[in-house]
Amino acid sequence: MPAFECEKINLNYIPRGGDDIGLLDELGEDDWELIAITPNNIAYLKRQVGHAREPRTKSSATTPAPAATQR
Repeated sequence: MPAFECEKINLNYIPRGGDDIGLLDELGEDDWELIAITPNNIAYLKRQVGHAREPRTKSSATTPAPAATQR
C-alpha cells in the first residue's frame, strides 16, 4: 500500500488579491491532491511519498510550498 504525506494550508493567509485557485493548481502540478476545504478556509492535501517529480518551472517557483505557508 502506498504511503502518503499530508499538509494543510490556511487559505486565509493568502495575500489579498492573491489567487488561491492558482496556488492549488500549482500544488497539483507538484502531485499534491486536494482532499477538502473546510468552511473556515483550511485546505487539506496529500501526495504519495517518494514520488519523484521534475523541478518546478520558474513561474511556479515563486509560490510557497505547503510546508512554507501559514498554518
